[in-house]
Amino acid sequence: MAVAVHVKLRGVTPAQYDAVRERAGWIEQPPTGGLSHTTWWEGEDCHNLDGWESEEAFAAFVEQRLAPAMAAAGVDTAPEVTMHPAHEVYAPRAGIVAPTASPTIGGNDNVALVRSGYDAFARGDIDAVLALFDPAIRWSTPDTVEFGGTYAGPAGVGEFFSKLPGNYAELRVEPAAFVDRADTVVAIGTHRGRSAAGNDFEIPFVHVWTVSNGKATSFTESFDTVKMNAALGARAAVQHV
Repeated sequence: MAVAVHVKLRGVTPAQYDAVRERAGWIEQPPTGGLSHTTWWEGEDCHNLDGWESEEAFAAFVEQRLAPAMAAAGVDTAPEVTMHPAHEVYAPRAGIVAPTASPTIGGNDNVALVRSGYDAFARGDIDAVLALFDPAIRWSTPDTVEFGGTYAGPAGVGEFFSKLPGNYAELRVEPAAFVDRADTVVAIGTHRGRSAAGNDFEIPFVHVWTVSNGKATSFTESFDTVKMNAALGARAAVQHV
């Protein structure tokens, strides 16, 4: 019988949790009988909610992989386990969505692909970003921003990126969460930095990506263009009917 398992680890930090996860290898080699896994913190306590095919599968994972990984990482907190029969465990798509994880499951992990693009942009490696794109990618940013519009192909997106230094003295594009659904990945985060006009800004964004065969095929972003134009020292475009 499938079970829902709640595990509380009192006083375990995110860094300790990540060390245990790495040693247990449950991203690289998902445990037998494991159906789903979610982690969060309440104060200083780490909470985990899992779906398992059976109590026996969970017990085997604890004995063979979790307990040794905790010992190796120096985590001596005794897990507090609450278990319930599961009415259902629904997992429509295998995947990993975690800001601190580096997913390695499957060659076409869409979230991993999109995340790697943000990482490459953050380190200034635009060539690595462009290498993630399908030759027919469509890149759309609000056209009420001076350098906005729709750009076609990696070369077109490269043109878009070439306009950024003239508008931003500093630009950080920081995703905080990813929503993964079939061939679509939605990134939710914040633009932060300083414009070339000398204005600091912090503006939330929503980025919608589509991915096919391991390549990004489209990108559409939304953000508050009035705030961005103000930061850029520009006036929002006026729409005439």
